[in-house]
Amino acid sequence: MRDILWRMGVTLMALTILAMIGLSASCQPAHYLLEQALGRTPQAQVAEYLAATSAGDRQAALALWSPPATADVTLTARRESVTDDLLGYGSRLEYRILAVEWWRSCCEPAVIPDPNEAGAARVRVAIWGEGQAEEIYLFDLLVPGGSRGTAAGYPLREWALVDIYAETAAPLAWTWR
Repeated sequence: MRDILWRMGVTLMALTILAMIGLSASCQPAHYLLEQALGRTPQAQVAEYLAATSAGDRQAALALWSPPATADVTLTARRESVTDDLLGYGSRLEYRILAVEWWRSCCEPAVIPDPNEAGAARVRVAIWGEGQAEEIYLFDLLVPGGSRGTAAGYPLREWALVDIYAETAAPLAWTWR
């Protein structure tokens, strides 16, 4: 409930600021501000998935992880296996986002410095629980259909969680490294 009230307050404040300075939602600063306020970021997707696993809600966690339509049996099996592993931490699951690597998803995918131009994100997360060693997982998120940033006028993006894997494993959905 507190998270919802916080987001509502931040959203109201963001919209008030936008109205005062006259920015449209299609310009870069407004685009970024609105995505943050609405919780439409890769970091928010990671937090939502991990909240579901720490609450023991397997179905909600699986619903938040949307493998691409072209996913093979290996990615489907990983989705269930990793979710079950993270459910094993129980309500004492804790995490820290270590880094977000932003990717251009059109043309030739590559790491880029500007998150506003990104159509993919690889989020590095440390996860641990009481009495359990810290493990590093990578969360791969994509904007379905890609994101063209400047060329498209900075539309608000919907991020989809497509893969989660241990740092030592290879990605299956977003295979660029």
